[in-house]
Amino acid sequence: MQTAGNNTCGFPLNVTDATGTEITLDERPDRITTTNPSAAQTLWEIGAQDRVVGVTEFAGYLSGTDSKTNVSAEFGVSVEKVVATDPDLVLAPNASADQVADLRAQNLTVYHFPAATDIDDIAAKTERTGRLVGNCETAAEVNTEMNQTVEDVESQTAELDRLDALYPLGGGFVAADNTFINEIMKIAGTTNVAASEADGYPQLSDEVILKTDPEIILVTDTEGAILDREPYASTTAGAEDNYVVMNTNYLNQPAPRSVIESTKTLAAAVEDLQANKTEETVNSSGTCGFPLTVTDATGTEITINEQPDRITTTNPSAAQTLWELGAQDRVVGVTEFAGYLNGTASKTNVSAEFGVSVEKVVATNPDLVLAPNASAGQVTDLRAQNLTVYHFPAATDVGDIAAKTERTGRLVGNCETAAEVNTEMNQTVENVENQTAELDRPDALYPLGGGYVAADNTFINEIMQIGGTTNVAASEADGYPQLSDEVILQTNPELIVVTDSEASILERQPYASTNAGENGNYVVLNNNYLNQPAPRSVIESTKTLANGVEELQSEDAKDDRSRTDESSGSSSDDDDRNEEDEQDEVVDANKTAVDTNETAVDTNETAVDENETAVDTNETAVDTNETAVDTNETAVDENETVVNGNQTATDTSSKESTTSAEPNDTSNQEGNETETSNDVVNQETEQDGGPSNTTDDGTESEVPGFGIVVTVLVILGFAYLSPQR
Repeated sequence: MQTAGNNTCGFPLNVTDATGTEITLDERPDRITTTNPSAAQTLWEIGAQDRVVGVTEFAGYLSGTDSKTNVSAEFGVSVEKVVATDPDLVLAPNASADQVADLRAQNLTVYHFPAATDIDDIAAKTERTGRLVGNCETAAEVNTEMNQTVEDVESQTAELDRLDALYPLGGGFVAADNTFINEIMKIAGTTNVAASEADGYPQLSDEVILKTDPEIILVTDTEGAILDREPYASTTAGAEDNYVVMNTNYLNQPAPRSVIESTKTLAAAVEDLQANKTEETVNSSGTCGFPLTVTDATGTEITINEQPDRITTTNPSAAQTLWELGAQDRVVGVTEFAGYLNGTASKTNVSAEFGVSVEKVVATNPDLVLAPNASAGQVTDLRAQNLTVYHFPAATDVGDIAAKTERTGRLVGNCETAAEVNTEMNQTVENVENQTAELDRPDALYPLGGGYVAADNTFINEIMQIGGTTNVAASEADGYPQLSDEVILQTNPELIVVTDSEASILERQPYASTNAGENGNYVVLNNNYLNQPAPRSVIESTKTLANGVEELQSEDAKDDRSRTDESSGSSSDDDDRNEEDEQDEVVDANKTAVDTNETAVDTNETAVDENETAVDTNETAVDTNETAVDTNETAVDENETVVNGNQTATDTSSKESTTSAEPNDTSNQEGNETETSNDVVNQETEQDGGPSNTTDDGTESEVPGFGIVVTVLVILGFAYLSPQR
């Protein structure tokens, strides 16, 4: 219970901590020492790092800690070292009550936090830290980000099958119920099998671990070595090599950034693992024969007895792929925004206000429905009508698009053509990368409308990279986040990617004040291609963007660059040539709408295939820093138990077949107040234990959650446009 002498975040301040001790802070503390890394991480998050003078060894992953005093001792912290930092305030989440008493005996002001076993506890701890150091407003902003991430991740995993998961700490110890790690596992779409066995961080026998039989193991080392040892090797996870590598600096520390990064990483891995289940089992009929039995992204096994002669698609990227494979004559149903494809006028339009109309799809009497962007709920509705539906996994890069193309070819019996299309796509990627290899990479941005942008872990980001640019949004977030005007100005792109020929967005703030806006630098891409994860999209978008980058750098003067529209006649030959060569890029006037928000956007589908959900694969890397489970809550005190004596977690990317795996045989987590065993050096080092996807540009874009209906204006049709800048 805290009371403040002045305003809500003022001083003097009287508070009572977890030991029941009332402490008084007469003024804002300017010298702060922490006894565990989660307290340090929280101070860094709320912008108070410059006032931190002492940290523990396992906070070393935070930027700037090398200039702080290391107050760690063999067990816990050194009272003498803490005293030497001359702190105004000591934050002690995982110190024992005795150590807190020892620190107070030195006339230090010490605040001891209660255990954090869930998100609410972490939010309360963040709020209290902000109050103690006078950074209340920033603490509230951090909590808002954390809570929004939790909401987004829960939505991301809502339609997925929940995988049985286990997080071993070493020596049989695991994270069980009533721990913040268990909550992270639940939020990210798994069921913690240890939660039904005990609370806290218990030691489970081999028999119990075999009985719980997890399907996926959480680890903090990149090799996932624990899956090679019993009893883990005999579980489903071990047999199938299913593991996900978590960053020990985050997973083991109850702090806001830990929640944000760990939930996103685990959710992405769960999504990937289920996508991998689409690996088909083909019978003896041959590589491209029928009958065919396959498992799709929903984990549903479907059987196709003979080559499908009537195919309906629920999004334009699936239609585009079928046209590329030469199977368009067998397509009977398409969505509204596939209208740019030649011959769709004779197909049934199965679009509804949101997604597709089940009744219209049924009326096409399809042998097969290809559903990349339909929600899992809509797939269920279609299957309830006894339709054979294949739901594709997310596609976030060229490799995913190639796999999707190959799978489409397999499903419709056009394997050879699918292979040829993939060869053309891969060759184009190689050619474009060679074309831009010697160029300076301009900082680029693709605004979707309303501040939303294409960021990291999206196929659009990969197109931008291949096309010779650096996507400035990639360093800000994954997927399709909404960036503030301030962040957009800070990233200051040199080039804006647009899908309307006027590039009117450059006349509006904040874009007008960027380098791109001031110099009129933009490149026009065809939204029928840029916003659809399909092979022709990769081919045309990467070539167009690369040509735009080349033109931008070849122009002689800044004045010329600022008058691209006026001088477009000089590039008319290129335009004509592109128009002739790329007839399939012609945009029909009544197929493309312009969102009043920013760049052409097709109603009700938005820039990215709805099953192309961004996957935070970046976040499965493991920091070389070792922060074992930071906690004042249970099983693993920062300096008390080391898991398998191995204190190192290496930063690495995830295994392809395992969705970013890594056994966590080592999990040296810093700090738990409870000594659990010699095997676990108190692993809890402190175990203190796509936006509303709205793109203005959509062409039935296919990214989950981005399907927001927008008010659109029909504009004149235009042929494929070459780069304006």
